[in-house]
Amino acid sequence: MLMTPFTPTWTLFLLAMLGFGLALWAVLRRAPDRTRRLALVAVAVANWAMSTYFTFDRILDPAIPDFVFSQNWPSHFCTLVTILLVPAMWFRPDPASRWRFWVRPLHTLLFFPGALAGFLVLFSPAAEYTELPVFHENTLFYLVHALNVVLPFVHAALGYYRPRYRDALLSLVWFAIVALGVLAITLFARAFVDPAANYMYFFDPMGAGILVVLWDLIGIPVLYELPLVPILAPVLLLMCAIHHGIEALARRASRRPLEAVPA
Repeated sequence: MLMTPFTPTWTLFLLAMLGFGLALWAVLRRAPDRTRRLALVAVAVANWAMSTYFTFDRILDPAIPDFVFSQNWPSHFCTLVTILLVPAMWFRPDPASRWRFWVRPLHTLLFFPGALAGFLVLFSPAAEYTELPVFHENTLFYLVHALNVVLPFVHAALGYYRPRYRDALLSLVWFAIVALGVLAITLFARAFVDPAANYMYFFDPMGAGILVVLWDLIGIPVLYELPLVPILAPVLLLMCAIHHGIEALARRASRRPLEAVPA
């Protein structure tokens, strides 16, 4: 039972995570609002704890001398998603509250680029995360990225976030803002801490799926990732269309609208 993409074990894992998401939605959809949000936050905190444990377990493992803290600050995009899911699962948009202006952009960032990044990692993990038994610490890598996908979709299915097509495109703006912040952190780390620091793969794709293709075509650090914007835009729009389609089917099946939270 080895965790490698497109094997029976990996397929069963993905089906189990899909089942978990459906079960979580089914249990919470009729629960009181506070219970819903506490449950979602609990799962998000557990996800963050697993991510943190996995990272430090590898840093402290003498068998992996190249996995060091100076290259693994919580600045990789998927790690940021894991952290941001904790407040995102609790806070709701509130038009009457001026200070909550950041809530919807946060939900948008996590539903679109955040979930998509987790999904892509599940299909193209680095070689070091493959060919190991399912009951191994490395499986936490798959579990964390899967929950990065599941939680935003359950959150949206419960009506706390209603994705719009313009949100899909706006999410690229929020993603670019995050990327600029991470680039500043990366440049600082490379200049003063560790010249091999490579957050969000700005300086080396490190075997990450489509980034390897772009690196082979362009080969210029940072700039080689720019084509991701036109590539991802139609994918994000498709994600929104799929969500609306599933929501419409659910309404038709229940013959009543889903409970929604005002945006």
